[in-house]
Amino acid sequence: MSKPQPQDTNRTEPLVPDTVRRLLATGETVDVRYVAKGAEAYATDSRLFILRGGETSSILYKDIAGVSESHRVAPWLILAGAALVALGTSNMVFPVAGAVLVLVGVFRGSHRLEVLVSGRSEPEVLEGAREVIGPLLQRLTERGARKLNAKV
Repeated sequence: MSKPQPQDTNRTEPLVPDTVRRLLATGETVDVRYVAKGAEAYATDSRLFILRGGETSSILYKDIAGVSESHRVAPWLILAGAALVALGTSNMVFPVAGAVLVLVGVFRGSHRLEVLVSGRSEPEVLEGAREVIGPLLQRLTERGARKLNAKV
């Protein structure tokens, strides 16, 4: 009978990359990780780190002038659905499939969050699912960021 091998707890993959870990102040820890399209955001108690393409930007919550959320639809799915609805005169399957494509195109679109930072000319933009962008927006507004109106 063989003995179970002890597990090495130090071999786990770190959730925080070294580029972000090096920027953390003494005693500062990452609370939450948000994964968006082409970027990752790491939130601590005092600031937000955005890692995109190997470049890391650090934003203090007090420097955030405002945040703006918008929703983008998938236009190609909507157009394909409208075309199928138009072909519906010959067969009832086309309008049903077209309506499904239109609904998927509307609800499958991505959410976009623009973070306006004092002293920067361009906002930090994060795109992703509602399940990622929503909690990130909530965290930023809880930390004092003003929510700006955006076109939906």
